[in-house]
Order: sequence, then C-alpha cells, then structure tokens
Amino acid sequence: MKFRLISHETEDAAWHLALEEALFLKSKEDLLKGKFVQPIVRLYSFAKPSVILGYKQKIDEIDKEFCAENDVRVTMRSTGGGSVFLSPEELQYSLILPLNYSKNLLKEINMKIINSLKDSGFHANIKNIDNHSVVRLNDKSFVFDAERRFLNLLLHHGTVLVDNKDYDKMPNALRANHENIHDMATGNLWLREIQEIKKELLVKTFEKNLSNNDFIKKGFTNDELKLAKELYDKFYNNKEVISSGKKKFGICYLPSTIYNMERYTRKDGI
Repeated sequence: MKFRLISHETEDAAWHLALEEALFLKSKEDLLKGKFVQPIVRLYSFAKPSVILGYKQKIDEIDKEFCAENDVRVTMRSTGGGSVFLSPEELQYSLILPLNYSKNLLKEINMKIINSLKDSGFHANIKNIDNHSVVRLNDKSFVFDAERRFLNLLLHHGTVLVDNKDYDKMPNALRANHENIHDMATGNLWLREIQEIKKELLVKTFEKNLSNNDFIKKGFTNDELKLAKELYDKFYNNKEVISSGKKKFGICYLPSTIYNMERYTRKDGI
C-alpha cells in the first residue's frame, strides 16, 4: 500500500497542528463511510520557538506571560501528555495509519526511525523501557512521541531533537525547576551535540524510511485546508480555548518520567 507523502514545510506551530488534525479527521470520516484510508507520512518544523501543551493541559503549568514577552508561540496538540518546548531546528514527524495500535507496531515505527537515523550517520538503538520500545542514542532521550486513536485508525506523531540553541528560554517557559533542568540536561541530547547534520538530510531519510520508500507525493486538498483553517481559528490559535484545560501533566520529556504510551494517547470515543 503506497503512502501519501506530504512534503516538509516550516510554518507556525498552531497551523501545523491544525493541519495534522484535519488530516486525521478526514481519514476518520473516510473510515466511518467505509472508504479507503491511505496511510500518510508528514514531516514539518515550527517557524518559531514554541510551547506545545498536551490535550486539555492546564495552561498555568507553563509561563504564558514569559512566552508572550519572548516571542515563544503557545498552542495545544490533540494528543495527551505534558508541555514541551521545541525550537525551529527540531524535526516533527507524523503518521496516520489505518491500523490498530500495538506495542509491536510502536516498535516497528521506532525501528524505521532507527533506520532513518542510520542513513543520516547516527547509530541509535531500541531499548525496552517500562515495557515499551523507545529510541535511545548514547543511552539518552532525543525522540518523543504521542498518539491519537479511533477504532483501527492511528495518529502517531513525534519530535526529533536536533539543536538546543533556543533552549535558554525553556526553563522559564515551562516553569522547570532545578531538578527538571538537571534531568533534561543529563538525560536528553540533541543530534548536533554529536555531529553536524543538515535538516534536509534528516527529512529525506525520514521520508524514505517511514513510508517504506513506497509513496506518492500529494499536498493538502482544499477540503483539508478549509477544515484546518476552522480548527486553527476555533482551537489551535484560540487563547481562550487553550487556557481552558483542566488536566495536570507537567513537562512531557523529562527522562526520569515513567514511559507509558497510554499517558500520551487520546482516544476518540473508544
């Protein structure tokens, strides 16, 4: 089955996440109508340093005033878990698959990421942590993921840490304490700490491996763009809605946090 590949773009974080949900909802609509659901691979990056809240997370867990004063974008994703600070250098990846979730599927996705990194000159490996397969490099974290599920439809998205040059803003933006800062400094890494890498090469290797090198390039349809604009206005770029969350999650990518994909998953009516 050929993947639909949507070419890498650098845009506003809220707009990217609105586009992602539009793709998922259109696939969900096709599934419910009994239509063919084509698997999708999408790579993207954010135009500015951004704080992404988990779905319905409490906004007071971050410092929104600091973010506003320092040109850090704030929005919310449609998957669970806590807040993350991401720079324009990071690579975001997204998969929409007409498949049921399983831990074996998670391992398969992460093996594709391992192969992508190998093609880019990095020798990462799979580790079993808290009974989940996760990606590690030099025994440190640098790939973070989350999911949204509906029946046998899966949205799996994540981040690859590439460059930490904007991360001086992270502690204040996320209200990180000294323990959080030490945890991330010692437990996480960014690829450019190991060797120089062009994002264009990462994009190319991720596109090839995540799609099994069997894809058709196809951009967004008018219907997808229309729905994304509605989602952007009503949710992702709506400060009132983003501020209405009640769930407490903390910071998402603390290496000491117990890894449990269920914590980072949103389930649609199932």
